[in-house]
Amino acid sequence: MLNCKDAYLVTLLLSFCAGDAWSQTVAGVIRDSQGASLPSAVVTLTARDNTTQATVLSDTSGRYRFDRVSPGAYLIEASAEGFERSGAPPVTVEKADVSVDLELRVAAVETKVVVTASGTAQTTDEVAKAVTVVDGQAIDLRDQSSVTDALRFVPGLRVQQLGGPGGLATIRTRGLRSQDTAVLIDGFRLRDASAIQGDASGLLEDLMVTDLDRIEVMRGSGSSIYGTDATGGVINIISGQGGGLTRGSLLAEGGTLGLFRGRAGVAGSFGGGRVNYSAGLAHLNIWSGIDGDHPDRTSNLQGSLDYTASASTHIFGRIFVADSLSRVDSSPGSVGIVPATGIVDAVPLSTAELHRYESGTPISVLNVGSATFIPDANNPDDTRAARTFSGAVRLNSHVNDSLSLTGSYQGLVTRRRFGDGPAGVGFQPGGTSLTFYDSDIHTANARVDWRAGKYQWIDAGYEFEYEKYGNHAQLPDPAANYVVDVNQISNALFVQDQVHLLGDRLQIAGSYRAQFFSLRQPVFQPLSSAPYAGMNFPSPPTAQTGDGSAAYFFRRTGTKIRAHVGKGYRAPSLYERFGTFYGTFGYSAYGDPRLAPERLVATDGGVDQSLWNGRAALSATYFYTQIQQAITFDSAGVITPATDPFGRFGGYRNTQGGLARGVELTANLAPARGLNLASAYTYTNARERTPLLGVTIQSYVVPAHQFSLLATQRITSRLTIVFDVLVSSNYLAPMFNPATYASRVYRFPGTGNAELGGSYRIPLSEHQALRFFAKVSNLANQTYFESGYRTPGATGNGGLQFEF
Repeated sequence: MLNCKDAYLVTLLLSFCAGDAWSQTVAGVIRDSQGASLPSAVVTLTARDNTTQATVLSDTSGRYRFDRVSPGAYLIEASAEGFERSGAPPVTVEKADVSVDLELRVAAVETKVVVTASGTAQTTDEVAKAVTVVDGQAIDLRDQSSVTDALRFVPGLRVQQLGGPGGLATIRTRGLRSQDTAVLIDGFRLRDASAIQGDASGLLEDLMVTDLDRIEVMRGSGSSIYGTDATGGVINIISGQGGGLTRGSLLAEGGTLGLFRGRAGVAGSFGGGRVNYSAGLAHLNIWSGIDGDHPDRTSNLQGSLDYTASASTHIFGRIFVADSLSRVDSSPGSVGIVPATGIVDAVPLSTAELHRYESGTPISVLNVGSATFIPDANNPDDTRAARTFSGAVRLNSHVNDSLSLTGSYQGLVTRRRFGDGPAGVGFQPGGTSLTFYDSDIHTANARVDWRAGKYQWIDAGYEFEYEKYGNHAQLPDPAANYVVDVNQISNALFVQDQVHLLGDRLQIAGSYRAQFFSLRQPVFQPLSSAPYAGMNFPSPPTAQTGDGSAAYFFRRTGTKIRAHVGKGYRAPSLYERFGTFYGTFGYSAYGDPRLAPERLVATDGGVDQSLWNGRAALSATYFYTQIQQAITFDSAGVITPATDPFGRFGGYRNTQGGLARGVELTANLAPARGLNLASAYTYTNARERTPLLGVTIQSYVVPAHQFSLLATQRITSRLTIVFDVLVSSNYLAPMFNPATYASRVYRFPGTGNAELGGSYRIPLSEHQALRFFAKVSNLANQTYFESGYRTPGATGNGGLQFEF
């Protein structure tokens, strides 16, 4: 008798052997709004269950063709240089070939295919959640080299980078913390188990625009689909699409700060179109940086391969590699005379006095004046080195036109090293210290997608994950060296039901996820005086999360109303439970093995309105997030050795959480031929239930108001001008006082950064072109500090790209 594993293998084998016996063809013509055929258009066919995706190029007569298409439900879309993406009409493949012609318009607000909202393919007209798509072509037009730069203008997101390129980057969604936003690459989680919160925040600064098709941002809880860290939102980085004729590009750029950026990319297919591939290599080198002595080097390799073994069997593989080395400055700190209580207005120490401080002048003899803080100071031998490798493979088998099976695996390895020598200001080690943070995460997933009739899709599955956190140090005093090794496994079951009614005008979806954890015995060296000795360590409790959404689309008026509610869950990280520091005086324990998980409930509702024959799209969303239980680091004396079972003077503990509520307004317009405008405004009111410091309950680093405007004007078929501006109100951030060993709350002014760029493209042949581009950032040369860290003034970059 067959067991479940044998049955799956037999089914997979039979579907593979079926070959092309029941495959069909999807073909058609790509035309512009005048009826002329468009050659070299990129046409993408995506299965509704997101298990397969194929890409081809239209030929010289605008014709395209997909062979070996298995029966099922699909979405199809097309794009071409100088045109907006087509709509994404649904396509049903049954027992006959299908013909679909598509039209591309010069100026319109796009309808796109997205997969992040539900894990399955949907058009933006169908999505019941707040989703923004950042297109790869738009990122290139704006000369944005990093993922964080590309996300700054997304409504509801607060992107912060501490200093210039290479500085720590964080993303906060709708007033929540950085650990509340999950980051994915092609639907696979990207995170660092050795990070303080076990999230992706320590990796964001290394994510470059390398082999990128688009970035999808879903705001609102996604825990029931994507698990831990998806409590506030999800960012999904979609790799470039292969298929069609071989094509690619070579890019070189230089500019201020001693900047050099290079990028190479290639995509295409071989094996008669059975194998589609896409790959990119990017390198960023900052020779001087903000203060002339702040180098940074980052390299990314990203690529994917999609093999159509038969009409029913597809194999997808992807790799991502990042390698970086950057300088780490000393943290900003309080200085001068500040009020005894209340919020301190942030006034920086002058540049001249900062240089004196960096040269060794004691704080007591500096001309502080009215300054209230010292910005980040140069530390010439403090460095951060990081390496990340992610390899993923996904096998999909279409058993029939309504049932498919998917198995996937991802191996994710991160290695971070911090080195510090005796040079620099403030406390410095007597020699060279090296601290290592290692993370290994292995994730396996099995999923069933079932089309239960014409109007219902059900997907369910199982996920296994193993994560390991390692921390060790090589210090000037070998007696202070230490090793920490902690790992755990988790098992999760999930199910999602999507119903489409009333001619697809009504979309209803619900999902549920249960995750179970099992902790392994942690290891601490040296064993003498090791913390948590002789204890039985409980595993985090079972996570049960749910999600519900609904949308109704009034086609006659172009109006969609939508609502979404989700229960979020974040398991305490291994560091939050077992984080320590070891020195000549012994162990200092920060973690608490008893920590309860973070829980929240997020709701939002909104209206999307299409106007002016699709050339205008307006959206309004109200969101309300209630954090029912959170984890915080306590340094205010709540934790004391007299009451703490681990003898801690401070560390991680549970708090009551808080509230975040607000409004997101967006407007996307195509008012004239070649002109596209995108604006967004976000109001956020984020408050803590328990004061963070003193009586301050306003959440850190989240401005109440943020406004952005993106303008793209295609002046001719060759020349494009881009302009963008980001304006925000002030915000609060903590600042440590090295003299009193206490922190205070500072109010920092908001930003008003504007950028202007241009791109000129010269066709060389049918498939070759040369593009020149340039950009000036911070046009007003604003002096601005992110939580006390200096940011660049006005900068200029320029370069060229060869397309083939």
